[in-house]
Amino acid sequence: MSTISSDLDQLLGQLDPETAALLERAVRDALALAERRVTAKTATDELGYPIGYFEDTAGSFADEPLERPADLPLSQREPW
Repeated sequence: MSTISSDLDQLLGQLDPETAALLERAVRDALALAERRVTAKTATDELGYPIGYFEDTAGSFADEPLERPADLPLSQREPW
């Protein structure tokens, strides 16, 4: 086991479950990105996209709360 993996394992044991889950997700996302970059260098489809790119990214925001912020008030202009 490398130093970073043992540090990560130790830190995950100290965190509350919600924070540990967020950290785990961030690490898994980083690993997936690194894997895609390695794969992209060698395998692309006929349009030049990495194999599996759309399958990997489809639904990636499914658990994210995407909400539009409230509209800002309209600015008042002086009449002509």
